[in-house]
Amino acid sequence: MRVLRIEVSNSIYEHILFFLQNLPKNLIKISYESNKTSISKEKSIKDELNELFNKYSDIKPFQELSNPVEWQRNIRDEWE
Repeated sequence: MRVLRIEVSNSIYEHILFFLQNLPKNLIKISYESNKTSISKEKSIKDELNELFNKYSDIKPFQELSNPVEWQRNIRDEWE
């Protein structure tokens, strides 16, 4: 066997991983390196989003709106 090391952007990581995981198991062995710029297998995008939302949980948007539906209608009226 030979070793191939590639660096990919986060946007295509999951696609490449899916492709590699669908190759015959007797022909490939997948190893994971920890890299702060890449998405690790254990940490999904959902987990990263949850961390982000928790980090900014003190922001409370739209609290001053008493009637959200009316507010949306006003915004739409501006578009016409």
